[in-house]
Amino acid sequence: MKKGFLFLFFAFIGTFSAFGQELQQHICGNAHDQSELLPRLRENKIVMEAMRAAAADRGETKYVPIHFHLVGDADGNGKHKELKVLEQLCRLNASYLPVGIQFYLSPHPTHGLFDKSINNDKVYSDQTNSLVMNLRRHNNAVNVYVVESAVSGNNQPGITLAYYHTQHDWVVSRKDQINGNQPGWVIPHEVGHFFSLPHTFYGYESESFAPGFPGWPIAPVLAPNNDGTTTERQNATNCATSADEICDTPPDYNFGFIAASCANYNGGAKDPLGVLVNPLENNYMGYFGSCSTYVFTQDQIDIINADLNHQSRNYLDNTFAPEATEIITPTTLHVSPASGDTVDNYDNVLLEWQAVPGATHYLIDMDIISSFGTVYAQTFIETGTSKLLTTLLPNRTYHCRIKPFNYLVGCADFRTRIFRTPGTSATNDIEGLSAWQLSPNPVSGDHANLSINAVESFEAGVRITDAAGRTVSFQQGLKFPQGESIYELNTSSLANGLYFVSLESGNGRNVRKMSVLR
Repeated sequence: MKKGFLFLFFAFIGTFSAFGQELQQHICGNAHDQSELLPRLRENKIVMEAMRAAAADRGETKYVPIHFHLVGDADGNGKHKELKVLEQLCRLNASYLPVGIQFYLSPHPTHGLFDKSINNDKVYSDQTNSLVMNLRRHNNAVNVYVVESAVSGNNQPGITLAYYHTQHDWVVSRKDQINGNQPGWVIPHEVGHFFSLPHTFYGYESESFAPGFPGWPIAPVLAPNNDGTTTERQNATNCATSADEICDTPPDYNFGFIAASCANYNGGAKDPLGVLVNPLENNYMGYFGSCSTYVFTQDQIDIINADLNHQSRNYLDNTFAPEATEIITPTTLHVSPASGDTVDNYDNVLLEWQAVPGATHYLIDMDIISSFGTVYAQTFIETGTSKLLTTLLPNRTYHCRIKPFNYLVGCADFRTRIFRTPGTSATNDIEGLSAWQLSPNPVSGDHANLSINAVESFEAGVRITDAAGRTVSFQQGLKFPQGESIYELNTSSLANGLYFVSLESGNGRNVRKMSVLR
């Protein structure tokens, strides 16, 4: 983390209605916590003015790497779905498009495109195990930890939606806030803190200005957080040194905390000069909920860019070249199995789909219900256009949804198809076969040996298929005698990777995995 930053939590918290989980209240850290951000903010304001004086180009898009850690409990349960992260990426980029910033998924050098390696109750439920979080962090990206319960340390557990931790320079969010729902303001709000923006109502974190407050309806000269912060005036004559110290965000005395919606504020509060206050309800850094859209002001935009340009942000890789700005999912994306079809075997299903222009990856969700929420749900991320499924259940109807995406674009639609599995396995026992093994495995040379033990002679074929289910070799009509025998399997033409070797006869099939690693 950059020098000059002290320990700080920016928590974005609230309670929800029973239906729709719509935000109704917001409580945040106190003014002392927020004051730790001010030195950085003031530095960025100076840079902002210098950039404006130099007529710096605002039209160039800056690409910022981001990495999502999908955290589970001690048993590995409860991890958020990758599909929801892609939808959140889409919403985050829509929020920051006017800022000139776009975020892209940056794979962790060890843990891949989405980090699913954290199975720890002390991260999943309260983030007290910061050691594990530090060990898993991506050193060249904005880190977002997606958890069950986000606990910021200075607020009641269970109501925190998300927070930015300045000491560790990461964002923690409850998984129900990573969903891409419109207008999706929670994560953009926390990323605003990442880029040094305070709340628009700074100084009033501890108490909203409302009827019953001493002196109502005239606001006090000093904000109630008791750290010397002055209350911002409506005429902006003290805007550079009061509240969030950003002059194009009008006064807001935490009215959003008590507001039932994003309707225009008409509560009657007046500034210290007796002038009615008119806040910007739909600012990302305020606390008004349920707005149809949210905005950053121009000063906020320029401060974000100044922070991104600071040398302490050099760890954020800026060499990314996007593949596409839009991905169109064809309605005919699925190739096989056919819609409504019953496949031949439940444990040997080849899933195929079309290549989509601009897509570098495909997310596949499989489950036995359309909401994809059972314990049988499976998720795969592929770079090709096929996937061999070997772990489906027999006699079930499966829902399969496929979403094309790339590192930058998570907005493409997914397509869903339904098919059914039979009770037939692709690995019925072969009559006469007692046992067999494949060695060496992994294969490092030009051949591997199949060691066969048969209680009686039998005839079978030997097939090699790749990880996508394509046959790369098939020898038919091989005769294996009673007792022990060895069949030499030619692997000289196989590239490094995962394969499946199967013995196939008229009455059964047996399969072994084989890795080629030279």
